[in-house]
Amino acid sequence: MTKTRSEKVEQKARMGRPRDGSIRRKVIDAAIECYEELGWSGFNFEAVSVRAKVGRPALYRRWSNREELLIDAFRELTPALPAAPDHGNVREDLTEVAMEYRRVMLGARGRAGVRLFIEQEATADVFHAVAAEISAYRNSLIVETLKRGQSRGEVRSDADLQVATELLIGALMLDALYAPGPYQVRGIVAKTVDMLLRGLGNNPVDRDTTEATGDPV
Repeated sequence: MTKTRSEKVEQKARMGRPRDGSIRRKVIDAAIECYEELGWSGFNFEAVSVRAKVGRPALYRRWSNREELLIDAFRELTPALPAAPDHGNVREDLTEVAMEYRRVMLGARGRAGVRLFIEQEATADVFHAVAAEISAYRNSLIVETLKRGQSRGEVRSDADLQVATELLIGALMLDALYAPGPYQVRGIVAKTVDMLLRGLGNNPVDRDTTEATGDPV
């Protein structure tokens, strides 16, 4: 029986050396590290292949261009954010969501995200893909948390939740820029949340709740 062309290709692929799954992860890690350190002007297949110790042909077999590679790197190295928590009060819920985001900002992945934000005009395709797939979901968790606070009367009904979300993300991003290394962040995250809720809430946040807990990341 005569084999079709696709069947011959499939058989040849099975007979060849299997792809090393570790190569992809090496390249993905190297891509984020290279972009975080070099920016868009220095980010290319050559730099990534040297960092990953993988030949350039292996990259070209998997990605058509550097945009595709960087988008995949952000997708695969962004920790999965859990659903918005519901502990019965907006402060605890929002602090937990903020802490999850702040954890993402630790390390090369987080710093690469800040650089992508800064370079968004030069990296338009990558920035819009990441914003649509990752940032939009993160922001939706914050908005969902604040809406639940509205339903409980903890957040004013006329509060602009989109602006509040941008304020919180901006504060956390700025904190990551000035203190990019691992350190105890729960205290400053809690204070940031409390300051935001003072502007959104019907009742002032108790001063005692703004004290740093000292809990480690």
